[in-house]
Amino acid sequence: MRWWLAAAFAAVAAITAVAVVAVLNDRSEHAFRHYAEDFAVGSAVSAAETLKHDRTIAALRRHTAAISAGQGLSLFVFDARGRLLTPVTSHHAAWASVGSGEPALAAALAGNRFIGGTRDGSLIVVGLRVHGGVGRELVAYSSRPELRTQLGIVRNEFFQSALIAFALGAAVGLLVATLTGRRLARIARAARAIGGGDFSARITDRFPDEVGSLAGSIEEMRSQLEGAFELLRDDRNRFERLLDRLDEGVVLVRRDLTVEYANGRARELAGVDLTESSVGREVQRFAVAVFASELPAQLHLETDDERTFLVSAIPPGAGMDTVMLVLSDESQRERAERVQREFATNAAHELRTPLASIVTAIEMLQTGAKDDQVVRDEFLQVIETEAARLTRLTRALLILARAEAQQQEPRLADVAVAEILEEVAAAVPHPANVVVECPRGLVVAADRDLLEQALSNLLGNAVQASRGARVVLRGAEATDGRVEIEVIDLGPGISDADRARIFDRFYRAGDSEEGGFGLGLPIARSAVQAIGGMIELISPPDGGTTVRVTLAAGRLVDVA
Repeated sequence: MRWWLAAAFAAVAAITAVAVVAVLNDRSEHAFRHYAEDFAVGSAVSAAETLKHDRTIAALRRHTAAISAGQGLSLFVFDARGRLLTPVTSHHAAWASVGSGEPALAAALAGNRFIGGTRDGSLIVVGLRVHGGVGRELVAYSSRPELRTQLGIVRNEFFQSALIAFALGAAVGLLVATLTGRRLARIARAARAIGGGDFSARITDRFPDEVGSLAGSIEEMRSQLEGAFELLRDDRNRFERLLDRLDEGVVLVRRDLTVEYANGRARELAGVDLTESSVGREVQRFAVAVFASELPAQLHLETDDERTFLVSAIPPGAGMDTVMLVLSDESQRERAERVQREFATNAAHELRTPLASIVTAIEMLQTGAKDDQVVRDEFLQVIETEAARLTRLTRALLILARAEAQQQEPRLADVAVAEILEEVAAAVPHPANVVVECPRGLVVAADRDLLEQALSNLLGNAVQASRGARVVLRGAEATDGRVEIEVIDLGPGISDADRARIFDRFYRAGDSEEGGFGLGLPIARSAVQAIGGMIELISPPDGGTTVRVTLAAGRLVDVA
């Protein structure tokens, strides 16, 4: 770029120099001619004023020769008929050799003044009338060859000046082009870096011209793009973190089948580059088909380990070269549906048993058993027992649903821990086997109904698991103002397999079908979590189980 810019500067300098030389040459010629004309006209007018007093041809010739010698010009005087009165040669110039002599004489005979000659003023011819004397017309011929020489010297100076101006213009042009080229090169490098996503290079050019203004504009753009890029990068990071939390795998695949992005679930299911697993290879072939059709599509994929996947594809949009694939583990959904079916089946089973007993008892009463007081009382006792069982089951299901759905906020208030532990212990079938250990002044902020329900369920499970052994209800103040309530039984404990699912609804440890519905511990956990507490189960291998409930905002108060 610098070379053509330097050439442009040189061309401008050359054109300017030529134009200046042409103007100066024209003005110089005009000045020299004007000077020569003024000299010739002045000399001719002066000679005419002198010669108008000559009455004889001799006097005319004598004065003409004197003036010609003194002024350095040739003078030719004519009478009224145009006849030459002076010699045919004057001051080394013959009349016949005087250019424009005849037109000058004709103009003088007509009473006009004539001025002619060369452009450089080296030869000037003046014709005018002499008012008086024997002579009537005067033609003056001025030859100034020194003017041509001087004008040539001036022209040579102009040419040299033009050459110097051309050289200076080319040098200055090369310098300016080099500096401008370097500045533009820095701007171009910075623009390429910005185009490549590198916003670290700052553009500084404080020279107040268009290039400096361009640099300032690009620097402002770089700063704005850097801020926008940071926001986009933060948004992308947040979006990727969000995608990593999804249960579905999300994969962006280019046309060359390279993976542009894959969240953690997709890497787990299909591998990093779609070639590390059978699922990934099937997904790769599916992506090829989507690129070919450019239409949304779905693929159901079954693996050798009896897992089922649903792959959904979003084809590339206009101007894009990436397809989005969403991988869903349908086996998880099927397991979830199976759990829901089991929940409904178990709930129906648990509800059917007491309902069947109640219906049977009512049918027996209606068939005549009501007339026998002893039998009637037995069936009424069955109805009362099963109705209470049904009430407990429906209440447990309702509490569990509300706790999980968070339909109402818990009402927190100060609850005396020792008092609620004693009430819970008194409500179990064998209260004599339950020992309460708690300071009387221990108070905790909790929802009394939810806490009571949780402790009742925990204590009921502990009494059942202890098989007649002692059960301890213990309340104590822990660190940081927390309160820990422990339900301890000395039963056989819980196996590792049962411990993993002990808080699942309708799950009952072991093979026994005796006892409750498998909802006690799930309800207890949901109730504790609803009031902001934590619950943990400790069951060492040598037997015994401890369930610890940790609540915040506890304190000891003075008891009168």
